[in-house]
Amino acid sequence: MMAACSGRYRIEGTVDTIGYEGHMMKVMQFTESGAVTYDSCAVNHGKFLMKGRTDSTRFVVLCNDGRPVIPMYLEKGRSHIAIQRTEVNVSGTRQNDLFYSFLKDKNAIDSRYDELWQKRMSMIRSDVMDSQELDEVHDSLTALVSECEDMIYRFVSSNYNEQVSIGVFLMLCGSPANEMSPLVRRILDSAPDSFINSPVITRYASRVGYTR
Repeated sequence: MMAACSGRYRIEGTVDTIGYEGHMMKVMQFTESGAVTYDSCAVNHGKFLMKGRTDSTRFVVLCNDGRPVIPMYLEKGRSHIAIQRTEVNVSGTRQNDLFYSFLKDKNAIDSRYDELWQKRMSMIRSDVMDSQELDEVHDSLTALVSECEDMIYRFVSSNYNEQVSIGVFLMLCGSPANEMSPLVRRILDSAPDSFINSPVITRYASRVGYTR
């Protein structure tokens, strides 16, 4: 996925965890026709730096010796990547700021869901199970799913004119390959023509047989 937005980029990275020192960091894009590497450098004393020129804004993946680490946008401007043991963040440019703000909100909901799910499983495994409390936990899990879907819809629909909306949309379309969830349909039904006519969205719509 890319958009015309040429200029110079600078990616400054810091690493505060094991498994990176001396390794090659690569900015890669994975497509149906294969993988493309746009830039690379080695981690030295917990830091890495890439800089160059890009002819477009691209949704890419930062890799450690070819292994995916985080999704991000390669775009003009200065991006900072912080890789820590418990958290990874990319900031400093328009699309990356939007994208990681979205991921922060989504991860917060995911954490709440995981905690409730673990509570539900513990209740099921226990010898004394309160069916009413179990129903309440189930209802809370269902509510969190709705909350997450509403958050995703609000984010994408308020950023239809940004490249990040397409990146987030594609994250929803991983599997099954030829089925469309109600959330995806809701996003497409509300989208402007400029979003629908994006090549990657057009290919997806064709694959799943979407029309409006």
